[in-house]
This record gives sequence, C-alpha cells and structure tokens, in this order.
Amino acid sequence: MGGYYDLFLSLELQPDLPEEILHEIRWHLRLTDEPPTEFRAFSAPDWYDETPYPFFNGTTGSHAFDGVDVTALLPATHRLYPDGRQRWLMTVRSCVHEDELGYAMDLVRWLASYATTTGWIGYLGYTADPAPKFMYYVDGTLKFREPAGPHRAS
Repeated sequence: MGGYYDLFLSLELQPDLPEEILHEIRWHLRLTDEPPTEFRAFSAPDWYDETPYPFFNGTTGSHAFDGVDVTALLPATHRLYPDGRQRWLMTVRSCVHEDELGYAMDLVRWLASYATTTGWIGYLGYTADPAPKFMYYVDGTLKFREPAGPHRAS
C-alpha cells in the first residue's frame, strides 16, 4: 500500500505567463480537460504510463488525510500590479502517494519557478511523521525545514 504525503502549496504566479504555461498549470490543477500539446513540467518522459493525467486531484475528499484535496487558480482582483497587470493566486492541497513523490516535487519546482513568491510556499507532511516539513523556494531552489518546537502526533 505505501504511505502518503499531504502536500500544500500556495503561490502567486508571475504576470504575463505564456498561454501554453498557464494552460499546463490549469490542466495539472484539473481546471481544464484538454491536455497541453507539450509537457514542460516534467523532465522525465515516463511520468505517466499510457495516458497523461492531471497530477493534482482537483476538489475531492482526501482519502488519506482529514479535509479536502483542492486546487484553485484565481485572479487577485483587489491586488493588481502598479501597472495594472493581473496577479494570479494558486493554491493546492493534494494527497500524493510515496511512489509519485519525485514527480510531485518536480512539478512543485516547476510551478515555483513561474511564481513571484519567495520564501515559504507550503508544507509536505508524511503519514508516519508527527508534523509536516515546511517548504521554501529561495534563489531557484526548493528547501525543506522542520518546524520549530515540540509536536505531538494526533
């Protein structure tokens, strides 16, 4: 059966992303049904068996953690750039099987590379761990940090 990871990611995407990048992001978030003509998020061509599938689950009950797996990409209507460009806000909470963790981290790195967000971007928790590790994206590198202080398992 294996273990599961609870992945939470929150980013503000760069303005003026090319449409093919936004389309692939929307597809992986299950916000469009049409797959991209070319996949850029994964360096390994074998990330799927026969048919490509959106990596995240959209909005559904999580089968391994309390709460909901959810994906969202929304315009920040009250936070425009000074020149009037639109900000896009993205949030993901997804249950990831341990066999797919490498691909999930490739996708997180790819998404973070198109974000304006630096520093804390989310967390990654494992079913057997008492607390998640915080994820940071700094200078083009994804880093993890244990939370400070004592933590109890529920």
